Amino acid sequence: MQDKERISYMRKALQLAVKGAGWVAPNPLVGAVIVKDGQIIGRDYHQHFGHPHAEINALADCTRHNHDPRDAVLFVTLEPCCHHGKTPPCTQAIIQAGISKVEIATLDVSDKVSGRGAQQLRDKGIEVTIGCCETEAQRLNAGFFKWSRTSQPRVILKWAQSKNHKLAWGKDLPQRWITNEKSRRHVHKTRRLCGAILVGINTVLEDDPMLTVRLSGRQPKPLRVVLDSNLQLPISSKLALTAAMYPTVVYTLAKSLQSQWAKVDALSEMAVMIVPVEIGSERVELNAVLQDLGRRGVTDLLVEGGATVLKAFLQAKLADKVMIYTSPAVIEDDNVPAIEFSDDLGNLKNTHQRRFGEDVLLEGELIRV
Repeated sequence: MQDKERISYMRKALQLAVKGAGWVAPNPLVGAVIVKDGQIIGRDYHQHFGHPHAEINALADCTRHNHDPRDAVLFVTLEPCCHHGKTPPCTQAIIQAGISKVEIATLDVSDKVSGRGAQQLRDKGIEVTIGCCETEAQRLNAGFFKWSRTSQPRVILKWAQSKNHKLAWGKDLPQRWITNEKSRRHVHKTRRLCGAILVGINTVLEDDPMLTVRLSGRQPKPLRVVLDSNLQLPISSKLALTAAMYPTVVYTLAKSLQSQWAKVDALSEMAVMIVPVEIGSERVELNAVLQDLGRRGVTDLLVEGGATVLKAFLQAKLADKVMIYTSPAVIEDDNVPAIEFSDDLGNLKNTHQRRFGEDVLLEGELIRV
């Protein structure tokens, strides 16, 4: 099989894998394509946490279409699991199906796999190759890889700014967006890929956001997270009023609860999860938040602001990636400060730009020093 064909099949598997975003965490996104005699005879992806993995679903797809996978080639975006978890090991199913070769995009870094899956297949005489579309596959599951190593989610900082580095229009125009509709739609696609969306309490008080994925069709419901040291979240806020439908957690200082038990009870009855954080005297300690989100199975966290929260993650060196949407608009309101993050960003790697109409999105990974 030519390299061009191998890459084509693996990219089809990667495209399938993305469909599991929002449904499979803390499991990784995985897609699988089975090829025999130059034809795809089975394809599928990991669809829901606790349900069969991509390889099992692809084999079942062969069965549905009366195709025999014996002596076929399996293209899979992540090393097949080799242990009993919520589902049986995929390696055994691959061996029993008579697959002759497995193309793996990248190895699984988790302790339960980490090369063992590939070795099990080799031990049974199956040819295994690793590395086709490896960079794309690693980028796809960057959050899962970090969570597997550290038990904390990958942190993505996102903000929109005007050409003169202002993050808001001002109080006279509270409903006016800085970026255009295409940029905002891309933000919702990004939200869909993340297990949680985080803002500070000032953003809630000023904007009263919903923090949901607003795209057509059935969409996942990322955990909505608020950093609220003094428990100021209004009972009348959209977040509180919709918490029974969209999971919502508020991190606050333990001492802030002492005189607000009635409010705590009211928010709890509305399904708002209130998590007291003991560490830190004036503000909720970010590491404690990341540790708790990791325990909740969040592998990718999207931080949407405001400026104080964004700067806090940058200065604590807890951010892994930035997404900066810049509009050509110039905000001339002198009461709105310009905010420069350049000193906190330092050097970025793997940067690239995309255009959404006249808006420009800069993405880059932060270099940890």
